[in-house]
Amino acid sequence: MDITLIKNKLAQLGVPHEAFKRYEEPHRFYHTLNHLEDIFQQLTNRGLIDNKALLLAAVYHDIIYDPKSLTNEEDSERFFIENYSGDEMLKQEVSNIILDTKTHQPSTALSAIFCEIDLNILYQPLHKLIAYEHQIFKEFQFVDYSIYKVKRLEVLKKLKEQVANPDLDALITYVECRQPTIAVYPGSFNPFHKGHYNILQKAEGIFDKVIIARGINADKGPATHTLPAALTYRQIESYSGLLTDFINSLGYPATIIRGLRNSTDLQYELNQYRYLQDLSTKPLHIISVFCDREFEHISSTGIRNLEQYGQAGQYLL
Repeated sequence: MDITLIKNKLAQLGVPHEAFKRYEEPHRFYHTLNHLEDIFQQLTNRGLIDNKALLLAAVYHDIIYDPKSLTNEEDSERFFIENYSGDEMLKQEVSNIILDTKTHQPSTALSAIFCEIDLNILYQPLHKLIAYEHQIFKEFQFVDYSIYKVKRLEVLKKLKEQVANPDLDALITYVECRQPTIAVYPGSFNPFHKGHYNILQKAEGIFDKVIIARGINADKGPATHTLPAALTYRQIESYSGLLTDFINSLGYPATIIRGLRNSTDLQYELNQYRYLQDLSTKPLHIISVFCDREFEHISSTGIRNLEQYGQAGQYLL
């Protein structure tokens, strides 16, 4: 498959190159360019790569994707209608296909083809289904795991009614039994700065999911900064009282992440760890993560001081 050739076909249909940038948004893990290219490959294999309606539907069916939204298909269809100036009959055909992907209940023969292609991942062997599950889990990491598990099983069991693949039963069992590695990154985060984000990204490379837990620090007073937009698709919780009580309230195992800048932080965190050990009624797991050198001088206190002189922007997300 020549992806450049396909993009040229789309350009001739009036699709701007910027449309593909949507599939590179950082909150996408499955609904990405790889998913788009898989659809192109299937169209090529079926000899349908020159079908204008299917080609346009491929690009625009997930052009708007917000895992927090219940209207992605409607929003994608609206985006297509507003931004594509082509033949009206073709636009209507593509519009119908996009809307049909909400339920994968096709309204036309062409839509039936696209719906089957769009669900191709569900026909794959178990190892690919598990990789797909991990991608969906990441897209919905803002949802608490106890809720995610229930809702995800509901979705998979419903999809199983539409797709004849015995490996889907194995995937459902996998989701039922899986215990993802989950960490909690606590702090007052007033503000949440680039050093914090550096620690978060390192932790996310270790754990399947990291919960950001914003605690109320009596010594520091109420938070004066909101959390940055970069954290929109992470699970964010707030708590007052003991961190150990918050960890126990989750209902599933979680490791505490502590960020370190230098040896001074290490000594402070060691003392805190001993207190947490004393207070916890259950086994406690903590790992410390050093930030990169370029961030080791950054602190929330320092940023708040610099804000008085309008010099804090370079340290914020």
